[in-house]
Amino acid sequence: MNIWSNIGKTFLPSLTWQREESEKVVYLTFDDGPHPTITPWVHALLAQYDSKGTFFVVGENAEKYPEVMDLLQANGHAIGNHTQHHMKGWGKSKEAYLQDIEMCAQIINHKRLFRPPFGRINFRAMTEICAQYEVIMWDVLTKDYLPSLNHVRALERIKKDTQPGSIVVFHDSMKAESNLRVLLPQYLTYLKENGYSMKAL
Repeated sequence: MNIWSNIGKTFLPSLTWQREESEKVVYLTFDDGPHPTITPWVHALLAQYDSKGTFFVVGENAEKYPEVMDLLQANGHAIGNHTQHHMKGWGKSKEAYLQDIEMCAQIINHKRLFRPPFGRINFRAMTEICAQYEVIMWDVLTKDYLPSLNHVRALERIKKDTQPGSIVVFHDSMKAESNLRVLLPQYLTYLKENGYSMKAL
């Protein structure tokens, strides 16, 4: 588990950092989509491994690509709210942040899961958010968004951090695409070979 997750579990215990699981189950999550080509690629790859994922979508992207949203929902993947405009919670007013979440909720038909972009939730809005959503954080961060990511080291770190109940963050976005296409197939192979099942939240 990374340092940020450890700190988060201590000081923000009302947020979900990991699931309690006695069996070897991992929860793969994908942020910032949907994307018209990357998200269908992720969907097809997950299907090859008999896996389900949870997609935290940006409302304005969901509006642009409803056919991708339909694909995900028709095939048993979970959908979560990632705000309408990928809004960073820190430095924003409570009202503006809640409004951006609600805009996304309207687009995706009020799903029960929420993840704050950048992991930066608006603390003044937390009571209201937690009353409506399960706020999903993570204990395994792939860092697939980094432009100079060392794939070998990243994969070893991700494997080491993985345990039953882990919530793992990938991104189905253009920024992360090159790293995602390398890391995700190898990680899925590792999970399968080590007896993990991959479920939606």
